[in-house]
Amino acid sequence: MASLGAKLRFMVTAGVGFFADGYLNLTIGLVIPILGYIYFQDGKVPSVQSDIMKGGLSLGMVAGQLLFGVLSDVWGRHTIYGKELLLTIFGTLMVILLPWNQMSPRFVTAWIAIFRVVTGVGIGADYPLSSSLSVEKSPFGSRAMQVLTVFSNIGLGNIAASLVFLILLKAFEGSIANNLSHLEWVWRLLLGIGIVPAVFTLYARLTITETLPYKQYVCDDTAGQKRTFKQQWEDFREYFCHWKHAKVLFATAASWFLFDIAYYGINLNQSIILARIGYANGETPWRTLYNTAVGNIIIQAAGYLPGFYVGIFLPDRIGRVRQQFWTCIMVRVLHAIWAGASTKSAHTPTAGLMIIFALSQFLLTIGPNCTTFLIPAEVFPTRVRGTAYGISASAGKCGAIITSFAFGTVEDEMGLEGVLGLFSGIMLLTAFITLLIPETKDQALESIEKDELGKAAPTLCLSYLYQR
Repeated sequence: MASLGAKLRFMVTAGVGFFADGYLNLTIGLVIPILGYIYFQDGKVPSVQSDIMKGGLSLGMVAGQLLFGVLSDVWGRHTIYGKELLLTIFGTLMVILLPWNQMSPRFVTAWIAIFRVVTGVGIGADYPLSSSLSVEKSPFGSRAMQVLTVFSNIGLGNIAASLVFLILLKAFEGSIANNLSHLEWVWRLLLGIGIVPAVFTLYARLTITETLPYKQYVCDDTAGQKRTFKQQWEDFREYFCHWKHAKVLFATAASWFLFDIAYYGINLNQSIILARIGYANGETPWRTLYNTAVGNIIIQAAGYLPGFYVGIFLPDRIGRVRQQFWTCIMVRVLHAIWAGASTKSAHTPTAGLMIIFALSQFLLTIGPNCTTFLIPAEVFPTRVRGTAYGISASAGKCGAIITSFAFGTVEDEMGLEGVLGLFSGIMLLTAFITLLIPETKDQALESIEKDELGKAAPTLCLSYLYQR
């Protein structure tokens, strides 16, 4: 049994990767308006170039999640843990080192997109690695609490990015007023500060020990055992050739895919949404950016960050499936209301739209944002956990890619109300796909290893969702 200090060190070590995820994911939405002022005509990045830069991270994450998910099952968690953080640090540094001297818009777009892909590979790899380690290490509290506490660092990364952005804008206010090119320092420092915690925890990741479940159920390299890719493929094929297992993988992947379309459609485009609801506008570029930062902080403090900490305690109380199903239904209704309130004829005040925005973020976060991360880490046995998790997470990032590349164009055609109506339908579909997933509440890892989960869990039907 690990000591309390060891458990806390692990949670900090694992949490830093998700802090970087939240920080670096959000910052691109803050950086792109700055790049528009510095490098693009009319002070605005066109929708296509904006979508390319936003989508680069998600493209890399798909590759990282799939590749490192398989590697974590073949070579073990401890063998490759920390390598993904090196990629995250390197990719971000290269984005920061974008050449200063009169680069063309096309060059800026290509440079940032390419190295955001590299960053994304590192961040994506962290999903199957840290989630598997969080499930398999001695828990701090319950298993679900440990996994979601590690994951909640995304929320801290998000709000930290907005706070740092606000501080940098205030620090450079005078120089920006005199020369807009001084915004260069704001966006480069903003990204650079985000990887500082990762640098300080790199050694702890590189020296982490292997988990007991992996050594017990898969391979113990300290005893001279070796595992091959062929063995991994045979285990994967043998396990998922059964429909009862394959349908669970389909459900975890499909629900994450659909959820990320709506989730990242909102989060990667907060500056656009805040501008549409009348909050992020300003009489000068500095004031516009400042209002955007303040708007982000309000949304995160009122809905996004509290959602993580409420969501941590729900899985062990109401169950993972209920938590995901009912919050998807509530978000579906709220997005429909938001769509109606966003029409010009509704004349909804800015304060009212901000309240709806914050509430939707809260519900998204306590529900599917937590459960799509937790369920794939618990519901599969150790021998295929990393691979299956990587498939589920990469499906989610495919949803993020779609919304990253398409949001600007679709919003131009349909308006914000049309996009919100589309997201409302997507959340309803997510809720019903959730019903294919077995409940893991109160189930030990041994039950999953012995394929007893389906026998122990209640039958999943609509009546189950109403049981107390």
